[in-house]
Amino acid sequence: MEWKVIGKNVNREGTTITYWGGGTTVLVQSRKRHIPHASGEGTWDHTSYFVMKDGEDVAERWRLSEAKAYAEQLIMEERNDA
Repeated sequence: MEWKVIGKNVNREGTTITYWGGGTTVLVQSRKRHIPHASGEGTWDHTSYFVMKDGEDVAERWRLSEAKAYAEQLIMEERNDA
């Protein structure tokens, strides 16, 4: 399946990139957040990948490839139910 970037939001809290596989309500979002260091000085970045269906988070994965694979499984189930 070919995934397309359909949105990118960059703000002071981090970066969110939204991917769409086409013809479905299933999306994958990459959410990078700035996490403060324990010392209180500076931050480090952490990225999680969320699978969304109908605007709701349904799963979180640690790799983009894993999130896309899970999303593709949901899409196949969605198409089989139609």
